[in-house]
Amino acid sequence: MILSVAVLVSHLAGAPPLSTYSPEPAELQRARQLMLSRPDECVALTHYFLQRKEARPASMFNSRQEPDQLQQAKRFRTRGQTFTAWQLQALCQANDGLLLPADVSINRAIALARQHRQHHALAIGLLIKAKLALARQQPALAQAQLDEAAGLTLPPDSDLKGDIQLLQAAVLLHQHRFDEARQAFEQARLQALQQDDTPRQAWANFLLGEYYLQLQQDELALSHFLETLDSLGDRRQFYVKALAAKKAAAIYAALGQNDKALQYANQSTTEFEQLGNNPLLISSLINLGRVTRTGNDANLALVYFFNALDLVRIQGDADIMYQLYLEIGQSYAQLGSFAEGLHYLGMARSGFERNQDGSRQIDALVQLGKVHLAQGEYGLALLRLERARALAEQLDDVLRLIESHRLLAELFEQSGNMGDALKHQKALHAYFKRATTVNRLLTQSLVQDNELQLQQERELSELGRRSEQLLAEREQFALLAAALSLLSPLLLYGLLRNHVRSRRLLRHNQELQQALLIEPITGLPNWRQLMQRLPQEMAKQQQRSEQWYLSEEQPRPFDDKIYYLLLQVPFMTNLRERVGLGHATNIQRQLGDYLRGRIHPRARLYDLRDGQFIYAIPQKEVAELQQTLEALERMFAEFPCQFELDRRLITGIIGHPFLPKSPHALDDMKLGDILYLAMAAAHQLAEKTCESAWVELLAVDCQQAAFFTGDIRTCCVQGIMKGLVKVNSSHKKQQIDWQALLPALP
Repeated sequence: MILSVAVLVSHLAGAPPLSTYSPEPAELQRARQLMLSRPDECVALTHYFLQRKEARPASMFNSRQEPDQLQQAKRFRTRGQTFTAWQLQALCQANDGLLLPADVSINRAIALARQHRQHHALAIGLLIKAKLALARQQPALAQAQLDEAAGLTLPPDSDLKGDIQLLQAAVLLHQHRFDEARQAFEQARLQALQQDDTPRQAWANFLLGEYYLQLQQDELALSHFLETLDSLGDRRQFYVKALAAKKAAAIYAALGQNDKALQYANQSTTEFEQLGNNPLLISSLINLGRVTRTGNDANLALVYFFNALDLVRIQGDADIMYQLYLEIGQSYAQLGSFAEGLHYLGMARSGFERNQDGSRQIDALVQLGKVHLAQGEYGLALLRLERARALAEQLDDVLRLIESHRLLAELFEQSGNMGDALKHQKALHAYFKRATTVNRLLTQSLVQDNELQLQQERELSELGRRSEQLLAEREQFALLAAALSLLSPLLLYGLLRNHVRSRRLLRHNQELQQALLIEPITGLPNWRQLMQRLPQEMAKQQQRSEQWYLSEEQPRPFDDKIYYLLLQVPFMTNLRERVGLGHATNIQRQLGDYLRGRIHPRARLYDLRDGQFIYAIPQKEVAELQQTLEALERMFAEFPCQFELDRRLITGIIGHPFLPKSPHALDDMKLGDILYLAMAAAHQLAEKTCESAWVELLAVDCQQAAFFTGDIRTCCVQGIMKGLVKVNSSHKKQQIDWQALLPALP
């Protein structure tokens, strides 16, 4: 949980003082260091320290006593240390999102200070309690605490007076008393400048920026945020610098200056990272990702979002995780990766629905509708957008209603339903007018002068003048359109004639392209179709292989290969010489028709000519490779033919990806070389046994991609010799002479 500035910043008001007796205990020193970075550990340390017994002032030791007495003193806590511990615990609990326990802790500190009449400690406790009240949006209660603190007797040079002044200005800002708040902030900044108190001056500048942001005066707010950063320079004030940089990035992004927005968003992330507070770092990474995506670099934005997601998984905050799913899905959609986008947006929507977060559920539904609309899935887009519109109407969320109606109008316009598109356009304008009216009234209530209203009147007058100019131009356009309408029949005839001719040529071109992908005689897909599909198929398999390798699940074997079987059919090589051209053509045509009806429904068969075929089938469809090979042999053996044919099959087999852990190491040409090497080995077995033969080459799990750099056949044979490539075959694989299959030296 990320709280407001008034709670998180211990330096702004009510920083617990050093304990009365020096040195300060190690537990409190460590707790002070972890107040912002790891508040949960800070709470544990203060709780542990408060288990000590409280010592009476008369029994305290001095620094000149013996070591055993000093060691005994570590078992006790002084009254001043007790004040410090309770104050630290309250701040750390607030930073950890535990507002009610923090209120209990600070009440203990306040009661203890009143009991012992310690005005300085009481003032600090009242300031921290005022912070907690502001965090709970209770400015009246905060003002009561500050009034009591201001009435206490404090030393003239106490820093608490400046802290009280800053918090009073913050209370005035919460109460929308803007003129008084501005004067109080300016006075606090001037006093800090006179006292050379740079941290308090920086906070006064920052809160003045917040003041101008509430008045919608972004340029003035930006100048104060930049002044905050300049005044601190290289000081180790990580938190205020990170907040100022984050605000500056948001303003630059709204102004369309993406380079500046990205610069300050990066600075904000760096400062939060040095601070060490994971929730704040997550928020900064999300902001950096959004700014980067606005600059059309969605790939880099995904890096930031996934970094934030890793931190959220460690922290275990489901709300922020669903928000990150929404941002990641939107980024994938911007990149055109619609499948991943739908996956993450779906998880975000489900999470928001479980948490009953209506506003963000609408955002997820709107993004899902955009993705379906981009894919032309109008039915699914309509379901998502109608659901978003209904939820927005239940919440009376005007801005989200505007976006829903805008997308619905675009959907109906693209699908040709102009009536419904017009209906949603009218609703869009009605809600836009309502939002504009609300914004104008809000602005008039915030800004207590007529300068902005006068500027709006000037702009309205300028818009009226431009409207009259547009009407005159519209009349001229109407005259030009009337003149062109006389020529429209000739233009229409020419357009129709060209349209018919282009359609005919396009159809003829498509028929020619399809014919080029088919082997003319057998009618099977040819090598052109294989080479057209193979790179796309390899890319998909490589992506699945990478996802398997990077998966966080338990290790399991990769089972999403595609088997490629290179078949050599001997009777096809010399068919024309044996039976003649006419009979050979008939046999090839009959074989093509026969094979199309016999292959597996999920498999593909390509005719490479000269009696060679490639049979591709997914590994998930192959229960056992031996059964698939027997089915192929039986398929060619049962081919009906009046001539005596050599029905043996010589088969080389590999699976893709050949190297599942390094799928990009081998391209299609290298895989083809490995496949032909396997078939060459099968040829040796077939020549020695005079039977059908097959050889499968399979890389073992521990293979190295670097080993296959160079001539792939040579590398593969060396891999077989060294055991990096496994050989399966129909006969004894010792009969294969791999050295004979090495390529000849040039």
